Amino acid sequence: MEKIIIFLAVLIIVAAILIYTIRIVPQAEAYVVERLGAYHQTWNTGVHFVLPFVDRVANRVTLKEIVK
Repeated sequence: MEKIIIFLAVLIIVAAILIYTIRIVPQAEAYVVERLGAYHQTWNTGVHFVLPFVDRVANRVTLKEIVK
């Protein structure tokens, strides 16, 4: 019984990490990605994958026109 509980806990942790790695960039936005604290690339619209514990989305930039 204890092995099943440990297995389920590990499975939940792995599933959470996998869900975290998938990022969807919405239309009219761009994401700035840092790898280990330095600029890596800019993501445009679409599905992208983050390397866990290495990459992070540093900034979300809106590409909408601002009317003054």
